Parts: sequence; C-alpha cells; structure tokens
Amino acid sequence: MNVSTENEMTTPMSLPDEIKSLRVLLVDDDEFMLDIIEEVLSQWGIENISRANSGTEALAQVAGAVEQFQLLFCDLQMPEMDGIECLRHVSDLNYEGAVILLSGANARLLDTVGNLLMEHKLNYVGALEKPIDQALLYALLKKLSGAVPKTQIQSPLELLTPDEVREGLETGCVELFFQPKIAVNGQRVLGAECLLRWRHPVQGIISPLAVIPVAEAHGLIDTLTLQIFTKAMGYLGEWTRQGHALRVSVNISVDNLQHLDLPDVLASIVRQAGIETHQVMLEVTESSIIRDLTTSLEIITRLRLLGFGLSIDDFGTGNSSMEKLKQMPFTELKVDRAFVFGAANDPVARAIFESSVKLGHSLGMKVVAEGAETQEDLDLVTTLNCDELQGYVIAKPMPAIEFIKWKKCWENRNINS
Repeated sequence: MNVSTENEMTTPMSLPDEIKSLRVLLVDDDEFMLDIIEEVLSQWGIENISRANSGTEALAQVAGAVEQFQLLFCDLQMPEMDGIECLRHVSDLNYEGAVILLSGANARLLDTVGNLLMEHKLNYVGALEKPIDQALLYALLKKLSGAVPKTQIQSPLELLTPDEVREGLETGCVELFFQPKIAVNGQRVLGAECLLRWRHPVQGIISPLAVIPVAEAHGLIDTLTLQIFTKAMGYLGEWTRQGHALRVSVNISVDNLQHLDLPDVLASIVRQAGIETHQVMLEVTESSIIRDLTTSLEIITRLRLLGFGLSIDDFGTGNSSMEKLKQMPFTELKVDRAFVFGAANDPVARAIFESSVKLGHSLGMKVVAEGAETQEDLDLVTTLNCDELQGYVIAKPMPAIEFIKWKKCWENRNINS
C-alpha cells in the first residue's frame, strides 16, 4: 500500500536499534490512520506493531500482553471511550511505556491533556496532529533513544510498613532539610521551610512520600508532625541565639487540624525552644481546611491569636472558594510551583499566578512564589511584585548544618558586596 503523509520525507529515516525493537500499540478508530502510521513505522524498521480500533480493545490488549507494550499511540477522539478515559485505565494497569497522542486539538488543549497524563504517572512524549507529520513523528521517536521503558520509568516508590514507621519514630529516623526563602526586594534571607527526610537504616535518606501516607493511614501522623515541629524549633532556637533573625515554616497535615489542643501543644514547644511564635509559619493546604471547616476555623484562629504566622500552601491546586479563604486569618499565600515554574512562557499559568498575587495582597497577605527554578521565573516573580521567593533558582533543600553556612555566603555575595 502506498500512502502519503504531510511533509513526506524522501530520505529514509535511520532509527537506533533500541527504537526499532519497541513493542508498539496503535489505538485509533480510523482504520486509514492506523494504516498510515503502521506503514511509516514499518518503513523505519519498527515491526512489532499491534492495532486496536477502540479504547476497550486497547485495554484488553494492554491487560493481556505477555510482554508489555513499550510505546502507545492513542487517538483522543474515539466513540464510546475517548482517549483520555482509555489512558486513565491504561495507567491503572501500571503501564510503564511511552505515550504519543494523536489529535487535531489545539495546542492549549493538548498541553492540558499532557499534564493530565503526567499526573497519571504516564510517560507522555508528545502529540501528533492529523495528517501525520513524519518529521515530528521521527523527532518524538528519537526522544525515546536511550530511554526505553526498561529504564525510563523509575521503580515504583516502595512505602514503608507501619511497623517500620513506628520503629523509625522511636529510633530517630526523622531528619530535616531546609529550603531558604528570600525577600524578592533586597534578596535578604527571611527564613526557610523545613522538609521531612527519613534516614532508613539500610537505604539511607529516602523520600517523605514513602513515610507520610503510611503515617496518615495508621494514626502516626500526629507523632510524626510533633517530632518534625520539635526538631525544627530546636534548630530555630539555636540559630536565634547565634544572632540570626529567621522564620521557619512547618507543614501541618489535615489530621493535625482535627485536634483542638494543637495550638496549646505547639505554643508549649515554641516556649521550650526559647523562641517566639511570630518566628514560626505554619503551612496548611487548601484541601485540609475544607474537610471540617468548623474545627479547622477554630484551631487556625487560636493559632493566629497565639502569634503564629499562617500560610495557605499550594494555593490554586485545591477547591477552596474565595469566601472560605476570606474567613481564615491567613498571613501568607503560597503560590504553587505549577503556576510559577515556566509561567513566563505559559499564558494560562501566568494569568493564574498574577491573579493569585493580586488576591493575596488585596487580603493583606504576603505572597510567596514556590518552585522558581530559572532566571525567567525569577524575573517574572519580580515583575508581578511577589513578596518572597522559594525555589531551586535560589537554593535546593539542604541539611540544617549547611543552612547557616549557605545564609552567610548568600548575604556576603548578594547583600554585603
């Protein structure tokens, strides 16, 4: 069969052997489109190709494959089950290969779908418009070179067992890293957010994501939070006595906000550390407030009366209404990384970022941009009149012992020079 595609190439395409050997599944309700893609791939030396005319058929093939597919082309607009639903189910089947979308949708919509696929932990490579552009298809395939599915997806995060978490809490596995926060104007170091790290006796430092869900599910989150808070206050007290005027931010979980004695417990720990509550910023996510608004409102109000700073964390990713936000005595609004990193080149993210800054300021809050990683991010944060900045463009999270050394170097380079 002789078919034509957009931007047809006269020069034969040369692909690495690892790409030629991929097991490919094409999913599209258009037989003609399947024929086109299959012939192009075959001409380039990819021969292990399967086809599915619907989402349902694709799922059956993925679930029943003896050897997992390594590359999946999926049409977005199919009858009965569209591509979005199909790929959600593919993710549920623990598919670890790459995904290329087939669609004539506009770029903004494709960006949204791409973000959705990554949220489903799928390896999204890119999208092909119809008719197929061979040059773009070739470029997408080349992106897979050196990253075939055996190595491109990290092993699934292995959660600790409840007993491991309990034992770790008893034996001192909780460690803290600190990520600096600076003033956008003047670049003075204002403080840092403390972040959990877990020192496993065999694996060394492991992600908090292996610990926190287990602690929340097995009634250990209060003990974990209090250990983190107590350690953080200990460091803050030590730094204060050394003459450093700093504020430390600590995350409070949804479960912590169900205990009416939380304000008194935290205030007592602060006093024992020899510091003041105004040196402490408690970060609360949007979603944690909504679960029990009455109890959360009481606890948050009492914390504020005691002098703690209150930050609404990951703003823009939850579903709190403006009315609920106005009810809470927050002093800081923290814009999520999703609307900061790369926002200079993303009109939608920039619009959300800019409106969040204006909202925070209109409610009398300081606004922190979280997740800035590039000079473009930094420039935009300055342009939008954010108050504070936290992100890799300033510094990565670091052990407590390194934080004060970093602070002195930063101030010598940026403040005192």
